[in-house]
Amino acid sequence: MAERLPTRWAYQHGAYYYRPRKDERQLFEDRSWYWLGRSYPDALREFARIKDIEAGQSLSGAIDRYLVEFVAKKRPQTQASYSASLERIRQGFGHYCADQIRPKDVYQYRDALAKKRTMNVANTDLKVLNGLLSACVRWGIVERNTIKGEVAYFGIRDGLKKVRDRYVEDWELIAWQSVASPQQVAFAAIVMLTGARKGDALRIMESHITDSILTILNSKTGEDAHYPLSESLQEAIQQARTAKPRPSLYLFANHRGGCYVGEDGRCESFDRAWRKSMTKAIKETDLEVSFTRHDLRAKVGSDAENERRAQELLGHTDPSMTRRHYRRGKRIIRPVK
Repeated sequence: MAERLPTRWAYQHGAYYYRPRKDERQLFEDRSWYWLGRSYPDALREFARIKDIEAGQSLSGAIDRYLVEFVAKKRPQTQASYSASLERIRQGFGHYCADQIRPKDVYQYRDALAKKRTMNVANTDLKVLNGLLSACVRWGIVERNTIKGEVAYFGIRDGLKKVRDRYVEDWELIAWQSVASPQQVAFAAIVMLTGARKGDALRIMESHITDSILTILNSKTGEDAHYPLSESLQEAIQQARTAKPRPSLYLFANHRGGCYVGEDGRCESFDRAWRKSMTKAIKETDLEVSFTRHDLRAKVGSDAENERRAQELLGHTDPSMTRRHYRRGKRIIRPVK
């Protein structure tokens, strides 16, 4: 479920509903609660179909259209993040006409949000607002995006927390493995061998594994990645199978035999167990600082023989993403002579 829902929406009993105003109930079969769908994208599409959303000139209307035409096509977690940002933007600028948004207004919004929340949240909203206004240009609502290149994002000089540089040493990984569950150890092994994202690894099904190939869907690009079954990868897969709490179609099954990844893209029970294992490792081993699943991917990128290989393993289309966030090991610079 999205963290923040559009105005007059509700989530009840595993489904999304819209509560029409009295003057629009005829569009919704004269119901006070109208069933939209069980998944968030389906609900958005149904809402657009019935109401035939038109952006008009108001930013609030443009937000409704943006939710349907752009946000609904993104991954569940991205949908939740964008929906939360758009709801804040609606509260701040929804009453504006789309062509009335000025850089000075956005700076005030950005600074106020940074004080109330964080600089990262303010940067996220600025990114989403930029995308929304660019969509307005595409739709012919405004002539140009009035804030693009005019409103700066918060940076390190403003006090923004620098890019995470945690590098997991081999001994730290071994220390954690000594107290982690067999399923967690198998998960870490597959991530380290393939560079797969957490959600992509947790979605692996038995049908994705043949006698010679493991196939993992890259949820960001929508493309399949194929990995020959090396001896190490075969061992990790077998360990994951042995660790299943009950028979399941998923390689990494939860206690019910289902997938850890929910419809909204979150993996709450898996994340909870991971944090507990880190707490235990810090208490019972020499590990002093915890690490995340994201840090494991960064280790894959850092330990790769070169940047191109790191980009291939991590499934990035942009090499700057690999360089900035995933090459964390010490850089050895060869002297001139």
